[in-house]
Amino acid sequence: MMQRTQIYLPKELKKKVTQLAADKGIPMAEIIRKAVEKEVEMQTTPKENPLIQLAKLKIKGGPRDLSSKFDEYLYGDK
Repeated sequence: MMQRTQIYLPKELKKKVTQLAADKGIPMAEIIRKAVEKEVEMQTTPKENPLIQLAKLKIKGGPRDLSSKFDEYLYGDK
């Protein structure tokens, strides 16, 4: 069930949304709904730990002393 909602858009943004809707042949409201859905999804989806993301890459090889010389490899010789 849809509920009517009013929003204020800056003039230039409204112009862009209106043009995009015309180009795609869909209502301006649909463009706005999809944009809001996408933003809400991004803001409410828990972020995965970056180390877990790195582990999922399953990179093989590399220096065997990486854990003991991590700073040296990361920042270079000082």
